[in-house]
Amino acid sequence: MNNSNHFDFCVLGAGLAGLAVSKSLIESGATVCLIDVGDIASGASGTPLGLVNPATGRYGKKSWRAEDCYTEIYEDLKEVQSGTDIRLFDKTGVLRPAQDDKMATRMHENVQKSKWSEGWCSWLDKIEVNELNPEIHCVEGAMWLPHGLTVVVEAYLKAKAQRLSEEGLKIFTNLDYSISEKREEYEIRLTDSENLQAKNIICASGSETKNSPYWEYLPIHPIKGQVAVFESPKTKDFKYSISALGYIASKSKSRFVAGSTYEHNYNHTNPDNEGLDYLTNRLSGVYPSLFEHATLVDQWAGVRASSPNKKPILGRHPDHEHMFIFTALGSKGLLYSAYLGKALTDYILKGSAIPKEISLNRF
Repeated sequence: MNNSNHFDFCVLGAGLAGLAVSKSLIESGATVCLIDVGDIASGASGTPLGLVNPATGRYGKKSWRAEDCYTEIYEDLKEVQSGTDIRLFDKTGVLRPAQDDKMATRMHENVQKSKWSEGWCSWLDKIEVNELNPEIHCVEGAMWLPHGLTVVVEAYLKAKAQRLSEEGLKIFTNLDYSISEKREEYEIRLTDSENLQAKNIICASGSETKNSPYWEYLPIHPIKGQVAVFESPKTKDFKYSISALGYIASKSKSRFVAGSTYEHNYNHTNPDNEGLDYLTNRLSGVYPSLFEHATLVDQWAGVRASSPNKKPILGRHPDHEHMFIFTALGSKGLLYSAYLGKALTDYILKGSAIPKEISLNRF
């Protein structure tokens, strides 16, 4: 364990991306510190519930490297779960009921034409959906993804941070910081705390990356997302998660989470009535009886980072050899994070290539 203030890597951001790459670096034998101006999972990664859904977007398009990404996050979740009694995730499956004729046609095509591994994705016709739950609205049928996961994201990340801390990760939270280059390393000055030195910096701070002078040139687009927690006696009637014009996931036997808005233009980052109305109006059409009996419990909002091609951004700064970036996971942070944390580590330590569609060099 590193007991000094000198590290091989300093990771900025204690969300899905930052913890994923920190873990991979620690496992590779590097010394690592992790810094966040907030707490663990205090940003967009702190959503009340999240889905590992390999078929995303309005029409259920197969996600980039879906099976590989899924395998990595599933193994990581199981590993972190083994160290805590708090339930962090469940293999609920994800039901994607089509809400109009165009959705039905496109989703059915994505089931048939995408190169899914056996048992990963199937089409349920309207009769089969009604047998599963006659109160869910669907047109023609639904995609069924039996491997889909529902994750208590904040609890998962805090348990993961605790585990990594025990393995040598030095964590600094709720501290402002500044970075300066000193010869062949970086000095990180923490407000009201000690100074740190690191050979390399990895920026994994999501939408806040745009505020860094090193990365302000990147086309990172912030997107506000809101979710709401409701209580309803109908929650006990379904155990799978639902993805259609948003998502619905069970938080307990009496509570469910509904999300998410995709707000490209906003003037504050707090949850609001407009977001609540948007969620209830869209999702009550998917599962009317669930919302008829629902009462609002809580609201949450966060700001995700996205890129022009809606894919992550990984790589080395073009002018600073020891400065790296890991951002723009968008709404697929859970699915992508563990796989890409390893990919970035292999790029830095082994010289492995980063796929061109997610490489920083595409800009």
